[in-house]
Amino acid sequence: MFDVISRSDPGGLPPLQRLRGRMEISAKLVAGHTRLDRLYQEGSAKARLPKTPGTALEAILINTGGGMTGGDRLHVGVAAGAGAHLVATSQAAEKIYRSPQGEALMETRLEVGAGGRLDWLPQETILFQGGRFGRRLEADVAADGALLIVESTIFGRTARGEEVTDGQFADRWRVRRAGRLVFADTTRLDGDIATLLDRPAVAGGGRAVAALLHVTGDAEERLDAVRAVLEHHPAVEGGVSAWNGLLHARLVARTGIALRAALIELLQVLRGQPMPRAWLC
Repeated sequence: MFDVISRSDPGGLPPLQRLRGRMEISAKLVAGHTRLDRLYQEGSAKARLPKTPGTALEAILINTGGGMTGGDRLHVGVAAGAGAHLVATSQAAEKIYRSPQGEALMETRLEVGAGGRLDWLPQETILFQGGRFGRRLEADVAADGALLIVESTIFGRTARGEEVTDGQFADRWRVRRAGRLVFADTTRLDGDIATLLDRPAVAGGGRAVAALLHVTGDAEERLDAVRAVLEHHPAVEGGVSAWNGLLHARLVARTGIALRAALIELLQVLRGQPMPRAWLC
């Protein structure tokens, strides 16, 4: 669905169209296997459920709009019910194009029931010159549920040497376990993003960044394994901490290729299984 938003234009150009999409999917446990419980699709947001080995259900999320720009809105809700294991990824990188006015907004809602597991593994978001993007992620996890979140962002197509000297990026995470807020994080870059990323305390010249959060009972026990992975990727700098059943990592690299290689290995170690095929195409 593309909503037409009127504007005053003395040049007689047609009204702008704005993307609207909503996708909600939930999974439940049936006879030891995770099955689809509910799927709702509206507008540009779609989901496909490929057949995969194992007992988990995999969902591939698709934005048929082909990217986002100012005024576009996407809402995604993903829920793993009691005992279910749901893996959600994206078909390709999400692209945020130049925004004449306003920001593109993506809202994500994640839920994990008792003994359930949800892996939220979207591919990269690429912010182009002049792009303005807001990402809001809310998650609720049962006391004995497990949630793995990764979000990676590339500022300009690094393989082409692009720089983002004008743009906006705002990323807000709020995660609750058993109804209690256990993790809150907000990142905001506005204006000459390339210059901001050059600062040592921001990205030290990196153009590709990622944030990862693993909510699981044995988070502290996984810390050494994650750090060992990062030692194998000298082109990627990162910091990892674990406390109270949470493992949090931030990674930065000069290129998206270097960041992606480290993320794939790190996520496979944490998940104990290969990445979704969409990541490897």
